[in-house]
Amino acid sequence: MRGKWLAIMIIVVLAVLPGIFTVMISPTAHAKAASTIMSTQSWTVSFSQTLKAKNITDEYVYVTDKEGQKVTATITLGDDKKSLVVNKLSPGSYQIHVKKGAFASSSLKTKTHEVAFTVIDKLETVKSDKELQQYFEALVANGNVEREVSVLEDSSSSSKDSASLADNASTTNNQVEGVEEGDIVVVKDGFIYAIKDQVITVVDANNPKSLKLATTIKQKESQYITKLALYDNVLIAIGEEYIEKANTSMSTAMFYDITNPLKPQLIREVAQEGYLQDIRITKDTLYLIGTMHPNYWILQEEGTSDLKPKMYDSAVSKAYTSLPVDKISILPNTMDGTYSLITAVDLKNGVKTVAKTKGYLGGSSGLYMSEDALYLTTPIYEGNQVVPTGGMMDRIWMPVSSNTQVFKWDVDGTALNFVGTSEVKGSVLNQYSMDEYEGNFRIVTTEGNMWDEKNISRNHLFILDKNLKEIGAVKNLAPGEKVYSARFMGEKAYVVTFKQVDPLFVIDVANPKKPQVLGELKIPGYSNYLHPLDDTHLIGIGYDTEERFDNFTKSKFTVTTNMKLSLFDVTDFNNPKEQSTVKIGGKGSYSDVQYKPKALFRNKDYHYYGFPVVLYEAASNDEVVYQGQGAQIYEITAENGIILKGNIIDKNTSEPYENWEHIVQRVVYVGDALYTIARNEVKSYQLNDFKALDTLIIK
Repeated sequence: MRGKWLAIMIIVVLAVLPGIFTVMISPTAHAKAASTIMSTQSWTVSFSQTLKAKNITDEYVYVTDKEGQKVTATITLGDDKKSLVVNKLSPGSYQIHVKKGAFASSSLKTKTHEVAFTVIDKLETVKSDKELQQYFEALVANGNVEREVSVLEDSSSSSKDSASLADNASTTNNQVEGVEEGDIVVVKDGFIYAIKDQVITVVDANNPKSLKLATTIKQKESQYITKLALYDNVLIAIGEEYIEKANTSMSTAMFYDITNPLKPQLIREVAQEGYLQDIRITKDTLYLIGTMHPNYWILQEEGTSDLKPKMYDSAVSKAYTSLPVDKISILPNTMDGTYSLITAVDLKNGVKTVAKTKGYLGGSSGLYMSEDALYLTTPIYEGNQVVPTGGMMDRIWMPVSSNTQVFKWDVDGTALNFVGTSEVKGSVLNQYSMDEYEGNFRIVTTEGNMWDEKNISRNHLFILDKNLKEIGAVKNLAPGEKVYSARFMGEKAYVVTFKQVDPLFVIDVANPKKPQVLGELKIPGYSNYLHPLDDTHLIGIGYDTEERFDNFTKSKFTVTTNMKLSLFDVTDFNNPKEQSTVKIGGKGSYSDVQYKPKALFRNKDYHYYGFPVVLYEAASNDEVVYQGQGAQIYEITAENGIILKGNIIDKNTSEPYENWEHIVQRVVYVGDALYTIARNEVKSYQLNDFKALDTLIIK
């Protein structure tokens, strides 16, 4: 049984291995490198043995072309003394030769170590079905299996509300100005559109004292709606659906004409195979970004199989078709067999233009998008970690994410141009740890595990130019801690790390080549989400903490207590301050806004900020007692700090826990009324004093 369990664990571990190959070069040394790079990037080969700086010369290290002739290249030694960085090569096939004398160790058996690589100036599409099958056959031969790619949730960069609607109403809390992300609730012309499984409920909120269910838009039983977005008089519903006849899952965008909100009309459907990562709308174009995992191991059984992603566009055909090979490319530095799929839909002219889908072999798990560029990220794993399990096995080898690979596309409507790829140390937390400013890409990462005392974690901020070449960095922030939230605001970056206290770092990124830490604030607790109030103030939403002592282990440990809302004053960048703070509930209290910033309610006229909340209080024996659920609205200003204005809490404590159907999911406003939206009810209140007006039960 123990052996069987071990075999299963090994399969699970292999399922997350990355797309980097390893070349064995001797019994005691090996090299790791990408097989393909863009001409705008540097190529790096890392060795397990230390290199001699003085011997990185033409005598010991050189590059040859496919004819075996030496070529001129710039070769430098990396900071770790174990890697070589090659620059200034034109497109072509090359091989680096590293002689034994270049290494510090004299015990290596191989006289010359050779590693081949290719430089390309643009991403080429796959030429044929045969070439595509050969790619997957190579994966099977190398023992690679399907790798599930996780989708990150939203959590906190330069932010801007979505474009103003015709009426005075709530908008989506988007990350980037001009780039719409969609949400589970949207508002237009006095109507509230909300998701409930396979149904979109449309609530007429024009009279807050008399709420009405205008209509419902029902989907198929196999189709679940996950996100809504608006474009003029078109409601875009994003859903996940299992297509039995195609034997696969599809991510689908359904377009409804809501000129008459009482009678929405389906005008089009567009779908791509696999799982949706997220959507973006910018410059009149909708982008569906997702991943698809082909069953390429079936080649072992059947020999041949159609491993191209399926797509669907009702404007073209009612049939599901395979993506043509000339729309598929293999991303540099990948070999994991997972597709990243990007479908672009022109929203002008009544959403009639044919959708354009492209597939890129090389999976991704995170994304950031500006108006002009799309960035996808994927973790790169190292496989030398041994983790104690304390269960059936004493210790087990598990891969740990060590670096992050970044891919970039320039976007112009439905046209996507692949720019290149780069690699940075550490793992990225979420989309808000990424940002683009004046053409440069900024990213915050955590390297290592904060619980590993031998190799303590470190946090970094990297700045890459338009071609993804590193031009500046701040490294080794808060050793032993990890990033909990980040926010970029123009020429400043704010990073929260945590292990026992909450350091808020203020980083000047005005000079991308020389970013520097200006100030640091240490307080108990941590913020999971940061939101800009103005140029010199930040709102932080997270948890308070306290330190306790374990008599058994004779060591200190930190526990969360209540939620905490903070206002940070960074007017003096060198000396950030926690200007105001409010404790929310007790132990066990929580709000979706900490990990789903779309749940943040904002009203600029009243200076209101709010969010759904579920309240608990600490009880004996480390237990918690339910206190109620609803929403809280705060007035937050730089002058007066944080003031609770609306405590909209249902204190029905007859139940031991919150009722999922009645938990507030979003808070919005239309005109002078505020609305809380739950799965089974919508409630209205006066915005100025939060007096209850009406309740609509949704069955």
